[in-house]
Amino acid sequence: MFDEFDREVFASGQQIFKLGDIGDCAYLIEEGVVEILDIQLGGEHRIGLVGKGELFGEVSLIDYQPRTATVRAIERTVLVPIPRKLIEGLLEKSDPVLRHLLLVILERFRNRSDGSALAETSSIVPLEQSQRRSIVKGEATQKLSLAHGMKRALAREEFQLYYQPICSLADGRVAGFEALIRWHHPTDGVMPPKDFLWIAEQTGFIHEICLWTLGRACRDWATLRKFTDYGAPFISVNLSAAQLSNERLVEDVQSIIVSQNMNAAELKLELTETVMVEHPEAALKVMQRLIGLGCSLALDDYGAGHSGLRHLQRYPLSTLKIDGAFVEPILQSAQSMEIVRSTVALAHSLGMSVVAENVEAEGVSAKLQEMRCDFGQGWYFGSAATLQELALRYAKPNG
Repeated sequence: MFDEFDREVFASGQQIFKLGDIGDCAYLIEEGVVEILDIQLGGEHRIGLVGKGELFGEVSLIDYQPRTATVRAIERTVLVPIPRKLIEGLLEKSDPVLRHLLLVILERFRNRSDGSALAETSSIVPLEQSQRRSIVKGEATQKLSLAHGMKRALAREEFQLYYQPICSLADGRVAGFEALIRWHHPTDGVMPPKDFLWIAEQTGFIHEICLWTLGRACRDWATLRKFTDYGAPFISVNLSAAQLSNERLVEDVQSIIVSQNMNAAELKLELTETVMVEHPEAALKVMQRLIGLGCSLALDDYGAGHSGLRHLQRYPLSTLKIDGAFVEPILQSAQSMEIVRSTVALAHSLGMSVVAENVEAEGVSAKLQEMRCDFGQGWYFGSAATLQELALRYAKPNG
């Protein structure tokens, strides 16, 4: 496991580090034994012995404070150093609440230490370290606040759905709508999904939010359907990776469809490739059951993640949505143009329809139509709007 790390060898009696030193790594003992010493004015006192397979020096490594004890080898000892840079990378990817709790625990540990050398140095915190702690604390506080607020938001109807039209590129008619959630936060204003759904994913609250979204979209579909005269209209709703691992998902979807007296064939459920990468077998079973209900499935943001032909071949997908990062520059980038063109051709060869995202200009729409792309979604066709705003947008003139 640690073959990529260097080794450090210490002779019997050799000091590895002393109390008050700057800690820039932790150590795993591969061979030998070390003793941990508490050195005070009156002499030294052995705190304990640590042997093969044990870790030491991790406290200073994590919170950037000086060493809390002196350590020396009592026989020939081989150590595997674990550098701070590696730990920083792991902590950066971890949950901010857990990072904050870890730093609080370490700070309390140090405050209980009585060593004079430690007392002289532990209160000195470099500016960069202080800033890091503030950032982590801020992230943790924000996450806890938003996680708590989401429960309140559902109860107080603070969430609202906006619908963006998806139009046929052949004739410009509205073919369907994608449901997009917004949070009307009482203090932070209108929040887009990217600002809070990541927290919902991590806390497990994503199930409640996605079910609310699905239920509201299906309820609104009766009205939205009046805004299109397309032959096979649809409403698209996003499913999270966490939802596909929920055993009750299919039953919940079926219950919503029945309660809203909705034609299941008009419900399109959008998935990202993350679902298929993390839970391939479970995802396939759930997707097949959703198809059995009569729903259709779309692969969202194709090209932005773990794109693989095996996903298109293995899973029962009927629609491919090309990520807007490839669509927007097709008039300026020959590479993007070819990526989109080949993706459309591939999807059609597999019997799938194609939606191009982020269509912002007439020229892009025309080029996509030339490529025989089926649908476009973006500002060129209309921004996302509430049900009430869409009613005004698509209102038919009197007479």
